[in-house]
This record gives sequence, structure tokens and C-alpha cells, in this order.
Amino acid sequence: MKKYNRIISMGLAVIVSLESILPALASPDVPQYDETLYVTMDPYGEIKESSIVKNYQMNGNSMVVDYGVYDKVMNLTDHSEPVIGEDGSVTFSPEETGSRFYFEGRTQTEKSQLPWDIKVSYRLNGVEKKAEELAGEKGLIEVNVDLVPNQGVSDYYRNNMALMASTVVDMDKNLSLEAEGAQVQSIGNLNMAVFFQLPGEEGHYSIHIGSEDFKFSGMIFTMVPLTVSQLDKIADLRDAKETMEDSADAISDSLDVVLDSMGNMQKGIADTADGLRGLDRTRQIFADSKGKVYENADEALAALDNLSQTMRPFYNHTQNAGNALNEIRTQTNHMVGILDDLSPDLGDLQDSVRYLRNEVDDLRKMAKSSQTDMKSQAFMGQVKKIEGRLNTLTTEQQQLAKELASLGQSLPNLAALSNTLSTSAAGMRNTDLQDLIQEIQDEGLMDEDEISSYLFNEKDYSIPEINALTGYLSSALATGRKATPSNGSKEIMEAAAPLAALLPQIVNSGAGLTGDLGTMLGMTGMLMADLQSLRGPINGTIDGLIDIATATGNICDTADDLINSVDELNGILNRHHDDMIATLNDIGKMTDSASRGIDSMNVFFRSLENQMKVVGDSLNSSTEKTLNGLAGTLDEAGNGLNQTEVLRNAKDTIKDMIDDKWDEYTIEDTTILNIDLEASPVSMTSAKNPSPRSIQMILRTEEIKDKQDSEDVKVDEDFHSDGNIFHRIGNIFKYIWSTITSVFK
Repeated sequence: MKKYNRIISMGLAVIVSLESILPALASPDVPQYDETLYVTMDPYGEIKESSIVKNYQMNGNSMVVDYGVYDKVMNLTDHSEPVIGEDGSVTFSPEETGSRFYFEGRTQTEKSQLPWDIKVSYRLNGVEKKAEELAGEKGLIEVNVDLVPNQGVSDYYRNNMALMASTVVDMDKNLSLEAEGAQVQSIGNLNMAVFFQLPGEEGHYSIHIGSEDFKFSGMIFTMVPLTVSQLDKIADLRDAKETMEDSADAISDSLDVVLDSMGNMQKGIADTADGLRGLDRTRQIFADSKGKVYENADEALAALDNLSQTMRPFYNHTQNAGNALNEIRTQTNHMVGILDDLSPDLGDLQDSVRYLRNEVDDLRKMAKSSQTDMKSQAFMGQVKKIEGRLNTLTTEQQQLAKELASLGQSLPNLAALSNTLSTSAAGMRNTDLQDLIQEIQDEGLMDEDEISSYLFNEKDYSIPEINALTGYLSSALATGRKATPSNGSKEIMEAAAPLAALLPQIVNSGAGLTGDLGTMLGMTGMLMADLQSLRGPINGTIDGLIDIATATGNICDTADDLINSVDELNGILNRHHDDMIATLNDIGKMTDSASRGIDSMNVFFRSLENQMKVVGDSLNSSTEKTLNGLAGTLDEAGNGLNQTEVLRNAKDTIKDMIDDKWDEYTIEDTTILNIDLEASPVSMTSAKNPSPRSIQMILRTEEIKDKQDSEDVKVDEDFHSDGNIFHRIGNIFKYIWSTITSVFK
């Protein structure tokens, strides 16, 4: 058994020693060094003593300078003494410039300076026991190890240091070994249980040892930085994690925006669904009332058709009115010419009447004179003079009668045209003409001959009036409609109103003038007969002459009125003729175009109505399905949006889970993902020291054994090595050997 202990001790001593003497690739000007902290603990993990061994590779240097607070400094290489400076420096000047230099410094290491706080407790058969009570005990001994990371150490020690805890159990002296979560290796009769702790990771382990005579070699804890090449992937993992974390945060923020938008959409979608259902109700109302709509449409189409039929004869009215205006203008111009010829004769007649009055006055004076005999000859001369004047007057009267006869031939035509214009105006004004149409309908008259006969025999219309009315009445009776004047036709009637009112006055004046002239001619003839026969009292003759003069004056006054009226009529015609003709033409074109447009609208709306009747049912059904489908879809979308808070909670749960897991590997359970593989090791004694090539911490708890086996190997702390380098290295191995083999004694 002791042989196996020696083998294991030798192996561990070689491993630890080789770590300190491996060659380094460093600058030749600066000595490179390794630091190893050795800590001896009591069975419960409390620190009893500690020291640091530093191994320098001199690289041709003749001096070693170190900084730190040490209780005692020992040269492990030669006899050179350290020089302690006030700045905390320790300086060695080796006796020989060798390749390596070792020294040890005793320290007062606190547990808070270590990456982990280590506590060890013991139980025997489930009952907690003190360590000194367990030596030689029989039963199942439970060794509990609690490892809690110290948060007060630097980032390098907290994030880069890993811990390996191990113990060796001699199975020849013990019955069983159980260490859950440990790696158990067997070397002959020795079983080694090894636990591994990642940086920043908290650990709690139990080792169960069944024994008849319990002895325990203690726990060995080794803390070293993780620098193996396989851990390079951790840096990539950390970078990927940071990228993923940033992306996850961005996604989370985006999802918050989306979820907020979805939450805000809920009311809008609900309102839209309600609106669609309102549209569906409106659709149903429209579908229920479409029969009435079609009925109203039919009535409107019939009204359009009636309007079109009513406007068709209106074009004839405008044409008749235009023709009447042209003929009136022609007749008026003819009358103006006649009156122009009549005007000089009328002037001569007025002069003759004036002369006749004067001569009659002279004759009256002679008749009243007392000197009748003396003036008989003069009286007779005056009578002859009057007779001559009467002959002249008769001649002028006959000439005026001829001209009036010519005027009389124009007046009936003018009167007929006036009646035609009035008839057209009445047709446009719509009242009297409609009464006439109603009378003709009541009489059952249809063709133009019957209508013409009725107008001539029953209504006393003139031939021109009958010609003007017959065409319109037959057209209106054929269509059964009436024309309604537009604003344009009303404007024409307002312009033609003075003309229509003046024409009857002219006709009446002309007729009266002709009658007066005939009376005057008769009276003149009678007067001439009285003068020639010299019969009757002279006073009667004089009175007759006075009557002739009076009649002639009346004729002149009437003629003056006639000339003034004709001039006024001619002026009205000349001023308004072109505008009235243009207006009538425009009205005719407008009514014809309106009639055609109404016909087109009638065709279009009737086609539209038929089309709506054909597609109405299909459109109503499709619209109903569409509206209900959209409303249902929006309802489902609204129900889905009701889960917005659930989605938000799920998103937050996932994010919290990711954050928690990351915290487990960066803060809480372990800091492995915070490891900085490029960070240089930090000296355990002072920040003034350059970065060591490597650092390690080796901690061992005190073993549990009988008192008779408690003698430890004593090491001369004042030891100074002699001999060459190999002899000094041998002495170091002896020291390490003594330390390790003491565990197995």
C-alpha cells in the first residue's frame, strides 16, 4: 500500500514541478516567472498558512525584482539574501547567472482573496460530526464540500479561474466510495474522485465513504486559469451571444411595437366589422325596397317619354312664328312705301281744306252783308272759286282713295299675320290653345280637313290663322301631348308683344280712314250738286262746306296716326327681327336636341333598369356573402388580436428565459461565458509586478487520522540548497515530495 502511495505522490510531484520549469518564449531582457500559491487549510476549509513560490526564467538577467507583502522570504536556489525595499519590493541578486531562480514568500492569505470560498463539513451515518471525532470511526462517513464564488475578487480571477477538487481513497482500507457528480478514476487500490468547477460556478458535492476504520487524506483544490485552445470557442460563443442578445432586444422592441399596433387595431377592426354589418342591413333594406324603386323608375321613364313627345311639336311653333315675322316685316315695309307715297297727297289735301275754310268764311261774310245787290257779282265769283276748290279737293280725294285702296289690300294680310303671330304666341303660352285642343278632342276631330272646317265654321278663324293652326293641332292631337315654352320662347314673346298689340290698331286705323274718306267723297259730291243748281239756302251750303272741312281734318288726323303707328311698327321690326329669328331658330334647335337627348336618356335608363333587374338578385346575394365574409374575417381577426397580451407575455417569457439562462452562465451559476482568453494573468502578490507567465493555486485540507499517525514530515524552513542546479532542483522535488506524501501517511 505504501508503495502505491509513493507512486501517486511521485506522479503528482512531477506534474506540479514540470509546470514550473517549462521553457518560456519571452523577451531576453525581462525575466519571465510563474506563480504558485500553496494554502494549507484545516479540515473545515479555514486557512492555516499559505505561501507563494515564484519561478523565474532569468534569460541572462542578474537581478530579480518582485513586489509583494510577505511575512518571510526564502531563497530556494542559492544563498543570496533578498533586499526588502520600502516600496514593497523584494530584490535578489543570484550568486550565479543560471537559467532559473526560485524563491518562496510566506503570506497571510485571506479567504476573500480566493476565487471561491471553501467550506467542508462531515457526517457519520447521517449525523453531523466534527472532523476530530471521525478518526477510526466505523460506518458511512459523508464529506460535504461547498464552493461559493467570491464576488469581491477581480474580473480576471472571477471569470477565468477554474477549480478542480479531488481526493484519494485507499479501497484496501475502506469499504466503499460514492461521489455523485464526480469523475472517479482507479489506480490500483487507489480511487481518485475529481470534481470540476467552471469560473463563477457554485458547487455542492458529497463524498460517501464506507469504512471500518476511517482515515481521510483531505481534499486538494487546484485553481488554474482556463487557457486551453478548446476554450477559444467560448469567445466566439460570447460574441454570438452578444449579437443574438442585441438581435433579441431589437426583435423584442419590434414585437412590442407590433403588439402595440395590434392592440390599437382591435377597436378599429371591431368598428369596421360593425360597419360592414350596418352595410349588410342597408343592403337588405335596399333589396326589400327594390320593387318600389323599379316602379318609380318605370314612372320616371314614362315621364321622360312624355316630355320627349311633348317637345317634338315645339319645333313647328318656332318655325311658324319665324315665318310670320318674316311676312309681317314684308307687309310692313310695303305699307311704309304706300304711306310714303300718301304723305305728299295728304299734305296737298290739308292745304286744300285750309283754303276751302278761308273761302267759305269769305262766302259767309258776303251772305250776311246788307249790300247784297252791290256784291252779288262778287258773291257769284266767290261761289265759282269755291266750286273750283271743291273740284280740286275732289280730285285729291280720288287720288287718296286710290292709295288707300292699295293700303286696304295690305291690311287684311297684315291682320291675318297678326293673328298668326298671336296664335303662335298663344300656342307657346299654352293656355287658350290647350282649350282649343280640348274642344277639338271633345268633337272627335282628327284629320286636318275636319279641323280646318271646324275652325272656319264654328270658331270664325281666318284662312291664315287656320293654316297656321291646322298643322300644329293635328300633330298635337296625334301625339296626345302639349308643348311647354322654355325661357327662350318667353323672351321671344316679350319682344313680340308690342308688335302684336300694335298691328290691330294699324288695321283698325286704316279701315276707319277708308270709311271716312268714302263719306267725305259723298259729301263733296252733294255739295258740288248744290252749288251747280244754286238750290237751297246758302247757309246750308256753307254748313256743308264746314262739314267737309271737318271730315277732311279728321282724315288728316287719322292719317297722321296711321303714319306714326306704321313708323313705330317698322322700327320695332327692324330692331328685333334678326334677334327674334335667331332666338326662334335656337329654340327650335334646342327643343329638337333636348327631345333627342331625352330619348337617349330614356333608352339608357331603361337599359340600366333592365340590367339591374337581371343582375339584381345575383348582386344582392354576392354582396351579402361578401359583407358577411368580411365581417366574419374581421371578427376572427379581432379574436386573434385579443390574444395580443398572451403573445406579449409569451414573448416576455422567452426573453426572460434567455436572459436568465445567460445570467446563469455569466453571473449566477457560472461566469464561463465572460472568460477573456486574451487577458494576461494577474500577479497574486502585487499589481506592480509584470504579468506572470502562469498562475495556479493549490489548496489542501488537513487530513483526518489517529494521533499516533499525526507526525508530519518536518521541513527545514531555513534550508539553503548547495551544489549545482540539478542538486537544487532535487531539493525542490524533495520539498514537494514531502508535502504530497504527507497526505498518504
